[in-house]
Amino acid sequence: MAKVPAILGVYLLDHALGTIRAGTLTRDADGGVAFVVAESYLRHAKRPILSLGWHDPNDDERTRDRLASRADKIGLHGTLPPWFSGLLPEGALRELVLTEMGPGDHDEFDVLTRLGADLPGAVLVVPETGVPPSAGPLTLQNVQGFKAALPEGTIKFSLAGVQLKFSANPEGERLTVPGRGDTGRCIIKVGSDRFPGLPEAEYAAMQLAGMIGVRTANCRLVPREAIEGVPAELLAHGKNVLVVDRFDRTEDGRGRIHIEDAGQILGAIGDRKYTLATTETVINMVRRFSSDHRDDIMEAVRRVVADVLLGNGDNHLKNWSFFFPRPNEIRLSPAYDIVPTIFYMPADTMALRFVKTQNFENVNLRRFERVASFLRLDPKWITREVTTVVKRALELWPSAVPELLGEERAKQIIDRLDTLKLVGEVRG
Repeated sequence: MAKVPAILGVYLLDHALGTIRAGTLTRDADGGVAFVVAESYLRHAKRPILSLGWHDPNDDERTRDRLASRADKIGLHGTLPPWFSGLLPEGALRELVLTEMGPGDHDEFDVLTRLGADLPGAVLVVPETGVPPSAGPLTLQNVQGFKAALPEGTIKFSLAGVQLKFSANPEGERLTVPGRGDTGRCIIKVGSDRFPGLPEAEYAAMQLAGMIGVRTANCRLVPREAIEGVPAELLAHGKNVLVVDRFDRTEDGRGRIHIEDAGQILGAIGDRKYTLATTETVINMVRRFSSDHRDDIMEAVRRVVADVLLGNGDNHLKNWSFFFPRPNEIRLSPAYDIVPTIFYMPADTMALRFVKTQNFENVNLRRFERVASFLRLDPKWITREVTTVVKRALELWPSAVPELLGEERAKQIIDRLDTLKLVGEVRG
């Protein structure tokens, strides 16, 4: 079916440099989509980073060549180029967006047109031609001086991932879906009939990870009655929701901080977030791009240990992100989406291969030594941190887990530690 040709402007709302045009997304009548980087962005003396996948930290000429290349900036049949596709929701949230768009032949370009005013990070996408009918019912509003889409319905934002979630703002003791033209400062993750107690499980895992040194996003459990603006039927599964503070928004909600996940950097779309790379690839990206790579490598190591100890089998490429909190600063973002998936899938494995294994039980100190050798780092530096993290868990978790998870699930976590080679080695 022929598409309505349309053009979207792509901007970076850089909190230090102001609004910068990054380029143009164009859809033709055949559904082909192309991103062309703006010449002014290419030649900007202090160009903020749009994607680390197009950035060479040691050679700006190579960065410009990557930005100008068309090879990874094209989509067919209404699909977006991979980096932009990675901005969109998946799973239940995508289905809810499509439902609110109404009947029609909707594609990813339409979804981005609809949600472009409130995307992850500091990207703003606005229509620069007439809005195609396939983008669903919406009006235009003023955002940062641009006319941007305001969709009718509940979902006026995009958050990557498959879990049903909403953007919200705290209003005293309550949380409300952002009003007209606003962006949310936190994320609400609701319960699921398929995975009972998911908000409580994720909250507990985030707290337990924090106890052993992982830098986690701030989060808390909130009674579902405190939520306004979300349809009651979507809050029906469970008594609580998980509220996670957004680290890509400033505390006052007026500014945006750019982020991108490892899936976007590598162009991993859909299930390729599990298969396109390994944990070593991600840690090597940290070494290559982080402006404090030693600190962030140790943080990455702690997260791998936490995944093994907690049985988190869903730490795929889109759950590793970089953020850009200040000019010339690139850091591994706070950790998020830490869930003991073994509660729901007892035989679950690691989302990404780690030194040729995905079985939690097979991870040992030797595998961390091999990662250190791959990164040309002192293996003792890495294994010393791994040992410290495991010892913290063995000391702190037995008393903390029952209060967080209840006796039954606490027993699962604590008893499971005895099955792990890594724990056995540290215990000696």
